[in-house]
Amino acid sequence: MTEEIASHQEKEVTGFRLVLGYLGMFMVLIGIINAFPMIVVAFYRDEYSALPIFASVVASNLIVGFLLYFLLIYKKKRSRFRRHQESMLLILTWLCAILSGAAPFFIAHLLGEINMTFSGAFFEATSGFSTTGLTVFEEFIDTPGAFCPHVFTFHRALMNFIGGVGLVLLVASVLGAGGGGVALYVSEGHSDRLLPNIARSAKLIFGIYSFYTLIGIVALLLAGMPIFDAICHSMAALSGGGFSPRAENVAAFRSLEGLKLAGAIVPVNSLAIELIMVVLVCLSAISFMLHTFLLRGKFKDFFRDAEIRYIACCEALFLLIAFFAVLFSTSALHAGGFFNDSGEVLRFSVFYTFGCWTNSGFASTTSSFPYHIIPGGSAIYAGHTFTVLLIILMLIGGGAGSSAGGIKQYRIVVAIRSLYYSLRYRFASIHERYPRVITRYGETKELDEGTIHEAHHYIFLFFGMFMVLTLVLLFVDPAHYDLESAAFDMASAVSNTGLSWVIGPAYVSSHSVASFVTLWAMSIGMLLGRLEILPAAYAVANVHAEIHYKRGLRQRAKREAEALKMMEEGE
Repeated sequence: MTEEIASHQEKEVTGFRLVLGYLGMFMVLIGIINAFPMIVVAFYRDEYSALPIFASVVASNLIVGFLLYFLLIYKKKRSRFRRHQESMLLILTWLCAILSGAAPFFIAHLLGEINMTFSGAFFEATSGFSTTGLTVFEEFIDTPGAFCPHVFTFHRALMNFIGGVGLVLLVASVLGAGGGGVALYVSEGHSDRLLPNIARSAKLIFGIYSFYTLIGIVALLLAGMPIFDAICHSMAALSGGGFSPRAENVAAFRSLEGLKLAGAIVPVNSLAIELIMVVLVCLSAISFMLHTFLLRGKFKDFFRDAEIRYIACCEALFLLIAFFAVLFSTSALHAGGFFNDSGEVLRFSVFYTFGCWTNSGFASTTSSFPYHIIPGGSAIYAGHTFTVLLIILMLIGGGAGSSAGGIKQYRIVVAIRSLYYSLRYRFASIHERYPRVITRYGETKELDEGTIHEAHHYIFLFFGMFMVLTLVLLFVDPAHYDLESAAFDMASAVSNTGLSWVIGPAYVSSHSVASFVTLWAMSIGMLLGRLEILPAAYAVANVHAEIHYKRGLRQRAKREAEALKMMEEGE
C-alpha cells in the first residue's frame, strides 16, 4: 500500500517543480511580448541596430521557458497548488518579467549605446511593469543623438501596458481554474471576477483595455499628437503608468503649441491633450468591473458604487483645496493680484491632483519641486500644502481591481464606514440596531468583520512600509533628501505614481553611490506596492514550508527504509 502511494506521488508534479514548470509557460509568453518592439523597426529603419538586442532577449526567454515547461510539467499529472505556492509563482513571475524588461537596457549599456547600469535597468523595468512611471531613461525621441529612441520608448510603453492589464492575468488565463489560475489571479490583489471563467474574464478585461486605448489614440491624434506619441501616451495612460516618449513628458507639447508635427494630422493643442490624458488616467483608476456597468449602460449601479461616490466627493474637495493653496502660493511668489494666475493654476491643479489620485505620474510642467516651470510661460509655486495633498492622494490611490496603485479607495471607504458605524453604535440606544452596509458592484451588502479587519491591517502594513523606506532615503542621502522630498518620492514609488522630487537621470549619473541604494529601495517599494505586500511574505513562507516538507519526506523515507531493513534482518 505504501509503495502504491509513493508511486502515485512520483507521477504527480508538485512543489518547486510545479512552480518552475508554470514559470516556464510565462517566460515563453514574456518572450513573445518582448518581440513586439522589434516591429517598430519596420517603421523606423534607421533603428535596426536594436534588433539583435531584443532578439537575444526573446531567444533567451523562449529557450529557458520551453526547457522548464517540457522538462518539468509537459504531459505530466499536475497537483493543485499547496498553501501559498501561488504567491511563490507570482513573485517569480514578476521578477522574471522585470529582468526580461531590464535586459534590453542593460545589453545596450554593455554595448556602450546608452547610460544605464543594471540597477538603473532593473529600476526602469520595475517602474514599467508596476505602472509607476519613475524613470532614469535618457534616450527619448526628442533627444539629439538618442540610441534607437522609438524602439526603446515603445518598449517602455509596452511594459506599462502589460503591467496595467496584469502580468498574472495573462498567465492565469492560460492556467485556468484547474491549473491554479484562480488562486494566482486572487494572489495579485484581484477581488473582481468579471465572468465565472478566468480565461473569459481575461479576454473581457483585455478587450475593455484595448477599446479604451484605441479611443485614446484617436482622441490624442485629433489634439495634435503625432501617431507614435499618441500610441505610447495612450498605452501608458490607460495603464496608469506615466512613461512618455518625450524628455519633458506631456509638458513637451506646451512648447510645441500650435505647430503641426511630423506624423500629426492637426496642429498641437496642449490644453486638449492634457484634458484627454486626464480622462484616460481616470478610466485607468476605475475597477474593470465598474467599466462593464458603464459600457452596458448600468449607470445607476455605476454611480451608486461606494468607490465612485468617494471619488466624486473627495476629489472635488481635494481639488478645491489644491487650487486655492497653489493660487495663494503663486500669487505671493509673483507679488500680483490673487486671481491673476487663476487660469494656469486651475489647469495645473486639475492635471496633478487627478494624476496623483489615479497614480499616473504624467507631468504637464518642467518640475523642480516645489517650483513648476510652465514651458513658454511663468513659474508656479506649488507650496507645502499642495505637496502634502499630493502625497495623501498618491498613498490613497485608485480603485480596487484597477491598474492604479496605493492603498486603494475601497479599503479607505471600508475604514471610514467602519469608523462611522462604530461611533454611531457607541452613542445609540442599547435597543437600537443599525445594519452596516456598503454598496459594491451593484449590490448593497453587510460590511463583514473580515473585510473591515483586512482593510485596517493592510492600511497599517502599507504605512509601515512607506515610513521604513522613507527613512532609508533620509539615511542614505541626507544631502538631497529632507523629510518632505523623501516622503514625496517614496509615496510616488510605493503607490506606483511616478512623479519625482529628486530621482532622475542627472541624479543617478552624478551620485552613483547614493543612487545605487536609492534605486534599489525604490524598486522594492514599487514592487511591494504593486503586489500589495502580502504575496511577498507568503512566498518567503512557502519557500520555508517547501524546504520543511521535503525534509520531512526524506526523513520518512529514511525511517521506512530502516524499518524495512530491520524486518529483513529479523526474517
